[in-house]
Amino acid sequence: MTNRFTRRQAVLGVSSTLLLPAACSQTPLLRGQAEAVFAHGVASGDPDTTSVVIWTRVSGSRQPVTVDWFVAKDPEMLDVVADGQFTTDAQRDYTVKPVVEGLQPGEQYFYQFVVNDLSSPVGSTKTLPVGHVESLVLAIATCSNYPFGWFNAYEVIANDDEVDLVVHLGDYIYEYRVRGGYGGDTGRRIGRNHKPGHEVVSLDDYRTRHAQYKTDPGSLAMHSRHPLIVIWDDHESANNPWMEGAENHQLNEGSWVDRRAASMQAYYEWMPIRDPGPGGTWEQYWRHFKFGDLASVITLESRHTGRSEQITWGKRLDGFRNAAEGKEFYANVVGSPDRNMLSADMEDFLQSELAESVESGRRWRIIGNQSVMARMKMPRLDDPIFTGLKRELGRTAGNLLDDLTRLGELELHGDLDAWDGYPAARERFYQIAKDAGAHDLLVVSGDSHSYWANALYDANGASMGVELGSTGITSPRSLLSIGDEGLSRWEELAVAANKEIVWVEGHYRGFIRLEVTHDGAHADFVTVTNVESRDYEKKIVHSMDIESSNGNLRYV
Repeated sequence: MTNRFTRRQAVLGVSSTLLLPAACSQTPLLRGQAEAVFAHGVASGDPDTTSVVIWTRVSGSRQPVTVDWFVAKDPEMLDVVADGQFTTDAQRDYTVKPVVEGLQPGEQYFYQFVVNDLSSPVGSTKTLPVGHVESLVLAIATCSNYPFGWFNAYEVIANDDEVDLVVHLGDYIYEYRVRGGYGGDTGRRIGRNHKPGHEVVSLDDYRTRHAQYKTDPGSLAMHSRHPLIVIWDDHESANNPWMEGAENHQLNEGSWVDRRAASMQAYYEWMPIRDPGPGGTWEQYWRHFKFGDLASVITLESRHTGRSEQITWGKRLDGFRNAAEGKEFYANVVGSPDRNMLSADMEDFLQSELAESVESGRRWRIIGNQSVMARMKMPRLDDPIFTGLKRELGRTAGNLLDDLTRLGELELHGDLDAWDGYPAARERFYQIAKDAGAHDLLVVSGDSHSYWANALYDANGASMGVELGSTGITSPRSLLSIGDEGLSRWEELAVAANKEIVWVEGHYRGFIRLEVTHDGAHADFVTVTNVESRDYEKKIVHSMDIESSNGNLRYV
């Protein structure tokens, strides 16, 4: 049996570098309040059955700092089960990220960091369970843009004691500048301007932006309360990246390779995730989290290891004389079999891990996915409401409505940065799942700033499972620019025009609370009524139940 000892005994037994002025090899931390030293709070994540990453950052030092950490079974930090030291410096932006090992499966733990006489807040985390698991509750979050508002939805997640883990599907930060940047006008109005004020490009820029996001009170609360499973999407580096560039990276911003490397270094420093193992790279970031006999959560990397360059409609829409020409272009160019979304290594990982999940008899295969996977053709906007809107809208919103109208006339898929822009890659993904016996996928998706409940089918009409899409924590749906009434009507027409779209709602900001059991799954689409101040209420705007019928998933 492991010998248990108190936190006081642990503190008394650690190196004198914690308790006394540092020797010549260490410069003591600048004295101050714990709130200032641990200004970015604590976090945990990337768990397995016997280990988890815990994280903090030390502010106020210009020299290397040794931090003591403790993990206990109780929030009072008396029953310490693991402890250690972590030395950090400017090379890692004073972040602290030990991997705590030797823990027990399926247990809740508490952790804390200490520097000199200052203690961090106490965080709570969990290891993954083994054996029979009755239920799993996940909070599905995405698209947290600082200037657009307070991360109130994070606070709602923090206050939900039943949440086991937070699954963040990307766009954890945004790279834009203040003036003319996405969210900049709102940020100036409500006093939440991005730092730095310019678009982030360098390593220092990305570090500063991550630091700002982790000072939000909702962020501080959520990260300290629940462990995270996180994947990146595009804005952690730049809008709409692919293997060799990004839509929001220009020649005067230097090397894309250098910028991407800077963004990834900051991401690995500031997020509670494991560093790559031997032979691995920052870009090869995918995981399989196993929850006993109940569920697999498998995360995708679809930005930096395999993605072909996006095709955009733009002026092409004016060049199609009829729907047949548009469909031909979509089938032959957008649908070219050599266009990739996932790398070969990612697909190999999926093949082996989906097969392992099926062979192990887990009830659910949950896919953490960045962007909407379901097929969606734009609906025809021949409703009189849109004619009236056109006369009322400004130039930007009017141009958007024109594009939507033209896409609907041509019966084309609109978002070519999502899986609709890579239909052959989607079929390869489905084939991998079918080969593994996993045609019952529960895909959770981000990026669109809208709630979705979708039914997934392959090109031959075979059911592949269901998709739940989460709206943004603060990022708003772009279609809100055509007005509440216009968006509502567009959503009605989109559902009517698309077999795979069961329900869609883009008016709200929030997250999805997903509970899975051996009997079924239940999803609550949770919103906060306000993000422009700290005064808000929590509401559930919709709920969906999912069950298995003849080996396929369906909504009930």
